[in-house]
Amino acid sequence: MLFSHRTFWLPKDVQEPQGYEDAFQVDELRGRAAICDGVSTSLFSGRWASILAKAVVDGPPNVRDSVSLGQWLKHQRDVWSSSIDEHALAWHQKPKLLEGAGTTLLWVEVTGSKSSDGTELPKRLRCYSIGDCCLFHIRSNQVLETFPLQESARFEENPQVLRSVLKRSEQIEFEAMETFCHPGDLVVLASDAVASWTMRQIEAGVDIDWQAYWQLSREDWQQWMVELRQDHQIRYDDSTVILLRISGETRSDRPSSTRSGERLLEQADTAVRGALKSLKVGLRRGLQDLADSKWLKDDRSK
Repeated sequence: MLFSHRTFWLPKDVQEPQGYEDAFQVDELRGRAAICDGVSTSLFSGRWASILAKAVVDGPPNVRDSVSLGQWLKHQRDVWSSSIDEHALAWHQKPKLLEGAGTTLLWVEVTGSKSSDGTELPKRLRCYSIGDCCLFHIRSNQVLETFPLQESARFEENPQVLRSVLKRSEQIEFEAMETFCHPGDLVVLASDAVASWTMRQIEAGVDIDWQAYWQLSREDWQQWMVELRQDHQIRYDDSTVILLRISGETRSDRPSSTRSGERLLEQADTAVRGALKSLKVGLRRGLQDLADSKWLKDDRSK
């Protein structure tokens, strides 16, 4: 088993749980987990989110091969379409069905390996995303990385989504991240409402007790979310969190030579991720400054 897990979820309207349009799927043995946030303004988006969450955990697509990805998506779209009885739809629903459902999607794949002497190596974590569900990588109660968003302001933007109906202008571009994780690390997947709140806490310097988070009962977590909603700290929206605790022997159990090699690998990995993050944030801000500049506006008006 590559990790153990906890899941928490709460519909936007606690009185109507059937209206829940997020979705999640976890397979500890395969080392995969997925989370989706269905677009509430589209028809049967919760069903579409559930189909994709299950599909990527059962057999994820190759996002770097457009042909393979297209075939994979076509199959999932056929599954969604065949699940709908069009004859049972109201007249005003049928035109909307042509637009299809939409959902964001984020999934992770954790893989393990051993050295030639049988020593367990750091596990590799790969994550793929389209939209604004987010991953938080925590070690020793410190957030090492967030993906795909690094700033809470980004949650104000309209996220890219996957549609259950093919559009001619469709351009699907998954963001990808790869890093190493160690036994005891916590990998958190959250839909946008919870992810946005979490990002704001991090930016404000609030210490989140992740160990206590892991130990919460589902009832306590749901009550906590209800209180945050009532205090206007979090949006009234479907809220979903998956917590993954990476399995394996602790670092103190390993030979000192192995731990030393791991530290060097971790330091190099952290340095590269930090540099890429700074470059990404700086580039985004530079492009925004350029878009807002008087020079560009004047040039467009000519």
